[in-house]
This record gives sequence, structure tokens and C-alpha cells, in this order.
Amino acid sequence: MLKQYLSLFFLFAFGFVFAQNKSFVYELKYKPNPSKDSTSKAKYVLDIAEGKSMFRTLKDKEADSTFHATKRFSFMTTSFKDFKSVSKNLNTRETKKFITNFQKLFTIKIDEELVWTIEKETKENLGMKSQKAVTNYGGRNWVAWFTNEIALQEGPYVFQGLPGLITEICDSKNDYVFSLVQIKNSDGKLYEKEKELAISWKQYEKLARDYYSDPTREINGKNFGSTVMITKWQDENGNEFTPNFKEWNEKKQKEIRDNNNPIELNHKIEYQ
Repeated sequence: MLKQYLSLFFLFAFGFVFAQNKSFVYELKYKPNPSKDSTSKAKYVLDIAEGKSMFRTLKDKEADSTFHATKRFSFMTTSFKDFKSVSKNLNTRETKKFITNFQKLFTIKIDEELVWTIEKETKENLGMKSQKAVTNYGGRNWVAWFTNEIALQEGPYVFQGLPGLITEICDSKNDYVFSLVQIKNSDGKLYEKEKELAISWKQYEKLARDYYSDPTREINGKNFGSTVMITKWQDENGNEFTPNFKEWNEKKQKEIRDNNNPIELNHKIEYQ
């Protein structure tokens, strides 16, 4: 029995050493509107270093790397957005997801426990034998495939805790499908996010509803903190014009209503 425990320990210890020099690239296919067949795609990367992990888009990682080098944001958003970025402390199992609102960065602690049921079914993913497992998270049922050929109890987004790296995971409606598509070399640096503000799900809902009530508030001069922003708007020909913020707001509000399919269905906000 001791020999088995030692073998398992060294196996996972090797897995963490291996992960320090690798980035795991996942493709996310998701349905912004569950009533339509159209899907969107995005490439995400999972990095692991010093007992922590970061899951974010490739563009987001590049921005975080630039910030660590220059202490300047390389891009920002003028919307309230869930980029589906997540950080995990692999020692304490603390997980938090990131939400951005213009230059502000918020985090929500994920307290929901993942309880896995491992099944016998196997298949091949990215040339590796993977085994099936199921769990519940965020009001959805999930089917995962993990491989013990990479001895990391890690995976995309909030998912972790299986005896091997998750190579694929999707919810029962196929609204969200994460698939491992590439393993590549990395510089071993995590480029963690900084200056985030922790909020609860209740506070998240208030921020989201406030944004929905006036989506252009960060650029229409109504709400820019202590800073007065004066913007001259120009069309493609360089001619100045006055934006119709009411029209822009109505268009954005419709977009929010039409694409209201969050991963965490149990925290879905019903907009009117």
C-alpha cells in the first residue's frame, strides 16, 4: 500500500514539474443564444506554476504579460464582461473567476464543490486515452474526459479534481464544450492578474443590472468617476458627429437579452 502511495505521489509530482514548462490550449465552442444553432469559438490557455493555475484567452494572457512588464494595461473594455477567466490555488483548492468592467477588475469566489463520478467508458482525445467522468456545476450537468497520461488534477475553467488532466468537458445541452487542442512549451511564468476587487454573486448581479440599464455610461459622460472624459466622435470619413446614445443603449440591451446563456445557469439574470 505504501509503495502505491509513493508511486502516486511521484507521478503527480512529475506532472507538476512537467506542467511548469507547458501551456495547455483549449478551444471553447459555446452557444450565446441557446435557442439558436449558431456557435462561437475562442482559444483559451491553461498555465500552471508555483501551485497555482490561470485559465484565460490567449489575448488575455498576452495582456497580462504586457502589464507585468510595463505596469500598463494593453487593452480595456467599455463593457461589463465575463471573459470566463479563472485562477486556482491548487494547494487550497480556492477558485475564483474574473469579471471586467472598463478598467475595473472583479473576482467571484467559486464555492460550489465539484463531486465527480468516474465511469468505465474510455475514448481517445488528442492521441491520449481518456476516461469518462460526470459532475454538476452551475445548474448544468457536465460530462468530462480525463487522461492519467498527464498526471495533473486540472482542467479548463473551474473544473479540477480528477486523477488526470481534463481533455474535454461539455454540458448535457452542448451549450459549452471545452476541448484540449494543443500542448505547447511555455516560459513557466503565470502572469497573475493584479488589483482585483472581490465581490459576491449578489454584487455581481447588481453590477450587471446597472450596466444593462445604461450600457454606454462609461463613454457618454454620465458616469466616469472623478474623471471628465471629452470625446470627439468621427465617422469613417473623419467627419465629427454626435452619437445617438439612446439608440446604442437599446441595441446593446437587445444583444444582452439575446445572448443571455451564462455557464452558471443558476446565476442567470432575467433582463426585462
